[in-house]
Amino acid sequence: MHSNLNQFATQINQIDLEQPRNEHFFALPTPFSKWLITNLLKGKEDKNIFILLVTINILLTSVPLAISLYFLEGRINSFLVSILGAAYLYFHLSTYARSFILALHYSTHTPIFNKKWRFLKHINISFLCNLFGIPPWIYFSHHIAMHHCENNTTPYDLSSTMPYQRDSKWHHFLYMLRFAVAIWVELPYILFLKKRYKLVLRSILGESIFFAVISFFFTQSPIATFFVFILPLFVISFAMMQGNWKQHIFVDPEDPTNNYKSTFTCINTPTNSRNFNDGYHIEHHKNPSVAWYRLPEYFQSNLQEYVENDAFIFTGIGSMEVGSLVLNGQLDTLADYYLNVGQKQRTKTELVTEFKRRLICIK
Repeated sequence: MHSNLNQFATQINQIDLEQPRNEHFFALPTPFSKWLITNLLKGKEDKNIFILLVTINILLTSVPLAISLYFLEGRINSFLVSILGAAYLYFHLSTYARSFILALHYSTHTPIFNKKWRFLKHINISFLCNLFGIPPWIYFSHHIAMHHCENNTTPYDLSSTMPYQRDSKWHHFLYMLRFAVAIWVELPYILFLKKRYKLVLRSILGESIFFAVISFFFTQSPIATFFVFILPLFVISFAMMQGNWKQHIFVDPEDPTNNYKSTFTCINTPTNSRNFNDGYHIEHHKNPSVAWYRLPEYFQSNLQEYVENDAFIFTGIGSMEVGSLVLNGQLDTLADYYLNVGQKQRTKTELVTEFKRRLICIK
């Protein structure tokens, strides 16, 4: 079995190994990119240039456009400012929302800058995050100190999907709404219960600055502030929780803390070239320190554990598509994307039954 799996692993996700990166909007001249890799990046890890490109792209496009909205408000017709604001918001979120959040995600787990330039991390965690509805310094507290430490389990992971019926659209909506409305109070509270007092203070300070700045800007330029800060806050809050819901939509009620049974992995999909290989979610939870560009190889080296843990692998489809099929009751269609590399043999009907078992509410 082991030798057959090793031979199979060299080809199983070859598409992901060979796809060009598509997270950034535009590249930089090669000499400039090489200088950045050599001088700024930790360990001269050249693949992390793609995370840095996302940051640079936003600084050169969305930031000037956002500033322009504030400059134009009060100088031109308000209706026209609103049209420009809507155009800005569509460009900003459709172009960068997914790539920025995942760049922030992976660079929070594994910092990309060398010691000399480490302060540059604040471009994302203190500045650009605000344009995506994320208060300064709060992402680490929510995602790493809470979500990864508690591993999608209740009651201390507020983003846990366990207490919900995960093929229910109503429960899906309630899950996202709870985050958008209550996370600002619940996160500091849960960190306090875990005695993470420094993170409590950071979270409260970040939230306070964020909402204070938005309130002030709104009194000065309400239209620009609505499109630059307020709408992204609501859109991204729902989008981030939709993403977490779909990535943890399958949880084995008999083994909910098993990383191989509390999420799934998606391979050979174009979305992996646009989201820093985020389809490899089992690998990420098993070892969060593995760099995003090493996840496909890490998957190959651990294929036997998929067999032993009866894990879900889907091929040719992304995690958001998996979640959408589940929420739309299309489990038969989803079964066609399931990849068996030695897990328990099931008929299509049996596989759909297993899907349903891993969707039930876990009290």
